[in-house]
Amino acid sequence: MNKHATTLAPLNGIMTAILTPVHETLTIDTDRLVRHARDLLAQGGSRISTFGSTGEGVAFAPAEKREAVAALLAAGVRPDQLLPAIMTSSVGTAAAEMHDLVALGCRDILMLPPFYYGAPSTAGLVAFFEAVFERAGRPDIRLVLYNIPHMTGVTITHELVRALQAGKGPHIAGVKDSTGDLASGVAYVEAFPELAIFTGDDRVLPHLLRVGGAGMIGGLPNLYVEDLVALYRDPDGARAAELAALAAQRIAEIDSAGGLLALKAGLATRTGDEAWRRAMPPLDGSFRAGSR
Repeated sequence: MNKHATTLAPLNGIMTAILTPVHETLTIDTDRLVRHARDLLAQGGSRISTFGSTGEGVAFAPAEKREAVAALLAAGVRPDQLLPAIMTSSVGTAAAEMHDLVALGCRDILMLPPFYYGAPSTAGLVAFFEAVFERAGRPDIRLVLYNIPHMTGVTITHELVRALQAGKGPHIAGVKDSTGDLASGVAYVEAFPELAIFTGDDRVLPHLLRVGGAGMIGGLPNLYVEDLVALYRDPDGARAAELAALAAQRIAEIDSAGGLLALKAGLATRTGDEAWRRAMPPLDGSFRAGSR
């Protein structure tokens, strides 16, 4: 069993679930993606997480995602500055994406559980992860499990984490908990002190850090990475209360204004680049905040 991945770069900090810019032809705009990724890293972000929920990961073909990650690497982004996501219910597609990422040099991967058939059994979920790993060639990777049950209908339970740790699949290195529930994040930290536990919610971040959490993988750093990095570095410092209040206010505003589309609109406004508003169907790239 591959239980000791060789990647030594730490899994912690503020990781941006990066927005994916698209051309009018609905292809990935790698030039804008590279510029935004470089900017986020320059401002202190620890990693870029491509093609998760915020990155519209389910909307792109494996070849498109491979080419975009290759463009980031060609532009000087290091593999250990990436945490690419795999989001599919297909064993074959997930294995192909995992193989592609490893071939590009990535050894840390964020992975969604298969999501279509209601609430699968723990044994069924373990079989999925192990089949993907086997078909991908049993690569030397670290896997971060992506818990976002309000979107997938599947919860990454403690029972599942333990079964995956004991099984024949990849090395489990962490969990991204996108429930927005502090108690859920704390429970992961307490049950699995050896894992890197991340929140996807700015409001949970400072509290999770205090109990040993690893940081955040989320969408708001696309707009506010410097503030979130400052909060991560000193969650009890002089500005901590102010930064935590700002983080809570901002995520509430984004969520109420349209979520992902509001993030894209916010980045378009901040950069003066209207191309950032474009989104993949069925999302509506003509969205304007307050128009709902």
